[in-house]
Order: sequence, then structure tokens, then C-alpha cells
Amino acid sequence: TALTGAVLATYTGVLLGATVVPIWSSHHRVLPFHFGMVALGSAACVLEMTGFHLAALNTIALTAATAETGLALWLVFDRKNAKARAIHEGVPGVLLHIAELLTGPAALVARIAGWVTFGGVCFLIGALLSRYGWLMAGHSSARNPEETSGA
Repeated sequence: TALTGAVLATYTGVLLGATVVPIWSSHHRVLPFHFGMVALGSAACVLEMTGFHLAALNTIALTAATAETGLALWLVFDRKNAKARAIHEGVPGVLLHIAELLTGPAALVARIAGWVTFGGVCFLIGALLSRYGWLMAGHSSARNPEETSGA
């Protein structure tokens, strides 16, 4: 189950990265990792919020929040690539920055402070916003290829 779950959790990122949509193809290495971490963290948060208060789940959620904090920092500084405009501007940019804040630093700090439920809620909302943000960024970069081609 763990093996097939890992494959299914990263599959969306792999499929998006294998397209010709500029923003998705330029982030083909990050997307599977991001989708996998968000899926793993979300599963741990949902289990904790339904009453399973286990140290292992907290460790998994902390690991996912730490990884997402690193990804958030990387996305903030990934402005050198002209194709990255779609994840920094407009509605997709706002959604992705809020999502990374919620799945990363907010969830991490809340868990460290002992607010496990609040951290879980932050992570789950951020995970949902992240999905919509990446989809909207893809649509935006596909509609405006001249803005993202670097030309």
C-alpha cells in the first residue's frame, strides 16, 4: 500500500511536468516532490485530526512541513527563470505563495509550538490552494507563451 500510495501521490506532478505547458515543464523536477510531500503531510494531518495522536504521524507532518518550507524558499528565489512568472504573478502567484506559507512555515511553527490541530488545518488548506495555484499557473502560462518563453 505504501508503495502504490507513493506512486499515486507523485503521479500528478509527473504528468504535469511531462507536458508542453511552460510553467509545468520548467518545474518537472519539483512538481512530483511537491505533490508527494503535500499528499504525505495531508494524510498525516487528516489522521491526527480524526483522533490518531501518534508521534510517528507528528514526525511525518513535521517532515512534510519542513520540506514545504524549503520549497517555499526556493519558489521565492526562483525569479531568474522567465517561465517562473506564472507562479509569481496574478491569482496563481497569490494562491501559490499563500499555499506555500500555509504548508510550510505556518504549519511548521504551529507544530513546534504544540498547536497540532491548527498546524494540520493550515497544511490542509495550503495543500488545496497549492493544487489550484499550480493548475491556474499552467493555464496562465499556456495562454501567454510569449510572456513565459523568455523572448
